[in-house]
Amino acid sequence: MDKFLFTDGTNGVREVDSQAALQVLIESSAQPEKIRIWLFSSNEWISYAAYQKLVPSVSKKQIIVSTTDKPVKRSGSSWLIKSFYVIAAVAVALLVFNFTKIKWKEAGTVNVVAMRPANVPVMDMDSLIYEIEYSRGQAIDRNTKNNLRLRNTWPERILLQLAADKETSSAGARFSNVTISIDNTTGLTLDNAVVKFTVWKNNKAAAMDTLRFTAIRYDKLSTRLLNDVYKGDSLSVSFETIKAKAFNFCYSAAIQNNSGNYNDRWFCR
Repeated sequence: MDKFLFTDGTNGVREVDSQAALQVLIESSAQPEKIRIWLFSSNEWISYAAYQKLVPSVSKKQIIVSTTDKPVKRSGSSWLIKSFYVIAAVAVALLVFNFTKIKWKEAGTVNVVAMRPANVPVMDMDSLIYEIEYSRGQAIDRNTKNNLRLRNTWPERILLQLAADKETSSAGARFSNVTISIDNTTGLTLDNAVVKFTVWKNNKAAAMDTLRFTAIRYDKLSTRLLNDVYKGDSLSVSFETIKAKAFNFCYSAAIQNNSGNYNDRWFCR
C-alpha cells in the first residue's frame, strides 16, 4: 500500500504516498471518528478503526515512538527543575552571606598611655635629697641630684603611648594601624627599651608581643607601626626594661628594685 486518500470532512480529500504521511494526517485530525481512508488496493473508503485492523503495524510503531518521546521530555523537565533548584540554592546562599557578613564601622582613634608601674612609687625628691645630704653631712653635687631625680621620676619623663584605629561590629571590636611611641623628655638619650604590647578580651590577655627600641633620642619621638589587625576589647602597653647609661639608670618590671636601695631603686653602673 503506497498510496492513500484521506478525509475527515474538514479539508476535503488529500492524497498521500506513504503510511507515514497518512499517519501524520491522522494525528492532526480533531475528529478521528470522521476519518475515512481510501485504500487503492481495495478501491473503497474505510474508517480509521477498520484501517487500524488492516494495518496494525503502523499503530504499534506509533505507540512505541510515542512512549520513547516521553523520557526525552521528562529529561528536559528534570534538567530545568535541577537548574531551578541550583539557582535558588545560590540565591539563598548569597542572601545568607550578605545578612551574616560582618560589617565593620569606624569608631574613631584609640589613644592609650602606659600606666605607672606598681614597682615605681611616687617619691618626694626634695625630701629624699635633704635626707641624703643630712645623713652624709654634705651637699650633693648638681649632676648627681639631677641623675637621682631622673632615675626616681622616670614615669613622668619617659612617656609610653599607643594610638590605633578602632572599628566595631556585631562580632566585637578590632584595631589596626597600631602605633607605639616613646616620648623621652629626660634630656638624655636612652640606650634601649623593651615594650610589652597586650590585646585584652573578656578581661584576659588574648595576644601579646614585645618590641625593642634602641637609641631613643630626647628631641624626637621613637615610633613603631604594627601592620597586623587585632581583635579584642582593648589594648595596653607597658615597659619591660629601660636602660640609660647617661644617668646610670636600669629599670625592670620583673623586680622591685635594681640596687637594693629603696631610696634609689634603679641605680646601676
